[in-house]
Amino acid sequence: MGVNSMAKIVVLGASTGGMPAAYEIKANLGKDHQVLLVNEHDTFRFTPSNPWIAVGWRKPEAITLPIEKIFSQ
Repeated sequence: MGVNSMAKIVVLGASTGGMPAAYEIKANLGKDHQVLLVNEHDTFRFTPSNPWIAVGWRKPEAITLPIEKIFSQ
C-alpha cells in the first residue's frame, strides 16, 4: 500500500472469533482505515454462555450485546 492508501478489511461473522478479530484489526490500523464487520444479526452473543440460559442462570439479554455500539468505540 502506498502512503495515502486506505485499507479496507472485511470480517465475516461476529462470533467469538470474528468480533475480537475485527476489534483488534480496527484498533491496530487506526481511524484512517476501514473495517467492515458482516454478521447475520446486529448483536453479539457470547456463545459459551448459552448453557447458562438453558438452565435459567442467565437471561439472553445478559450475554447479548449490540455490535454497532461495541464496534463504534
